[in-house]
Amino acid sequence: MVQSLAIVVTDPRQMISTWNDRFSVALGFVSGTSVLRRLLSQLALAGVQKTIVLALKSMGDVGSDFGGDLNGMELCFRVLPTPNAGRLVDAATAEEIADADGDVLVFTENLVIDFSLIERLLRSSDHNAVVVDKSHAKRSLRILADKEMRVKATLPKCSVTQKNASEDLAPVGLYKFEPALLRSIARNRQHRLNDDLEFFEVALGIHARQIHVMHAEPQRVMTVNDAVDLEAANFAFSSDTDQFATVERLHGGYWRYPVREHILLCNCHFPPAALFDRLSERLPELLHLYPSGHREIASRVAAMADLPAEYLAIGNGTSELIKALYGHLKPRVVIPTPTFVEYQNALAPNKVISFKLPADNFDLDVDEFARFAKAREASVAVVVNPNNPTGRLVSVEDLRRLASSLATAKCRLVIDESFIEFSDAGKENSLEGFLSEYPNTIILKSLGKIFGLGGARLGYLASADNQLVHEVRRHLPLWNINGIAEYLLWLLPEFRDEWKASLRHTRAGIASFSRMLSAIPGFKVLPSQANYLFCRIPDAWTGAKHAAEVLATQHGVLVRHCGYQSMRDGDRYLRLTARTDEDNSYLVSALRQINDEFGSRQAASS
Repeated sequence: MVQSLAIVVTDPRQMISTWNDRFSVALGFVSGTSVLRRLLSQLALAGVQKTIVLALKSMGDVGSDFGGDLNGMELCFRVLPTPNAGRLVDAATAEEIADADGDVLVFTENLVIDFSLIERLLRSSDHNAVVVDKSHAKRSLRILADKEMRVKATLPKCSVTQKNASEDLAPVGLYKFEPALLRSIARNRQHRLNDDLEFFEVALGIHARQIHVMHAEPQRVMTVNDAVDLEAANFAFSSDTDQFATVERLHGGYWRYPVREHILLCNCHFPPAALFDRLSERLPELLHLYPSGHREIASRVAAMADLPAEYLAIGNGTSELIKALYGHLKPRVVIPTPTFVEYQNALAPNKVISFKLPADNFDLDVDEFARFAKAREASVAVVVNPNNPTGRLVSVEDLRRLASSLATAKCRLVIDESFIEFSDAGKENSLEGFLSEYPNTIILKSLGKIFGLGGARLGYLASADNQLVHEVRRHLPLWNINGIAEYLLWLLPEFRDEWKASLRHTRAGIASFSRMLSAIPGFKVLPSQANYLFCRIPDAWTGAKHAAEVLATQHGVLVRHCGYQSMRDGDRYLRLTARTDEDNSYLVSALRQINDEFGSRQAASS
């Protein structure tokens, strides 16, 4: 009689393809060991006496990876004649499950997991359990649980809307069942097809067994289906040092990794799922065909911005426009710091002069700034409004006075208004409506940030100086805007009400987030008119970069530390983007833990 049995389902035909190789998913390497070999070694270490690997259709190459000792665990390879994992019980019941005395672990996905999760599942007093994780929302089966964490219903993905998706759970492909339950399910195979949904319907409806829900967290569990999943698993199970080194060198692409992020500055309450549904309807033609040229796309943005098309140059994000503008002007720039570093990085260091903002509130004195720019004979003065990373806002009246003052010295004023809609008065704080009065003024704006579409890479430059706009356009490729971004300009007006609601939601969220952060002892939060907060960390903390590393490696949260900024004490500041209430609460909890740890160390050393 087998006391402890595991069934592992794998499909050798499921392949990972890269430009250099093609191999079975089960044989993909994570930290130097194949996915399947890693799992089998963990089962052996946990004391499982026998494991059956059920390969769908054929064995392929999966059987060639398992020489050597597995701690005495018996290993059997069987070919399952059906291509569907839902029939695995039928194939295994007659021989193996009939001989099992203890509970049976079942793996229906290619999983990379913490060993402690297997131990926790084996130790659990629940004999029938499904492991779930909210992060697997893309799976086709969803589970609803009651207060006692028992499965009460199963739902196909199509029945769950984005609005309530966070309220239900998804199985990760790891189960524990009593042998009797598996045998009884197998006997009801006549009218059953082959997916997990029907499997649970049988377990719940026919046998009325209690199946408990076990959350994968705090242990890590990764499902590997393709090359991106494999990269994410390698990241998740790498050392803390390697993880932080990876995220430190990135400037995006966080979607590839299992992390929460409070770095990117996009509106997280927009767009709604319906916009993506509309986008998907045209996706083949948008990817297959060339987008429109610059002039046509400028006309679409002109309608959105309520500006003449000849005022506009459209960019693949504001970073492209900054370089195109500088490429034409060859400027000598003055810029208040700290601020968005691309305005500094796009020029040689000897062409950029920093105007240090006062550390008490980081507010810009426009009159002093104008005198500074004139004294340094600057040709361009830059103001990010609201400023990034401080979130501080310069009033329209002050900006108009600044533009007039700089015009007397033939100095252009560049204003980045990428976050202006997040401010309390919204576009009333914008200088766009006054461009015709100040031809020396240039506005840059990222549309991806305010619409939550950072991956679309869409922004514009606006100025009443038509010759300047013409020259900036000459520095841009004809097809610099992709088809998806172009189509979004047609779609967005249909969701204007939802977008306005998302801005109100963001403003409320930043206020709540600020209150929570301010309640952390020693944490100083600067009032913000954007969707992020500039925070000085407690004096007891080692530094902001170290705090960012602890958050990334121990809590799975990415934040922006400001040690790279041109400012005094930059490593005492974090910039934290406000996201959902759940995300914000999680980050605040993590920061409190860090604060408690530093406080304990300080008390112990004193």
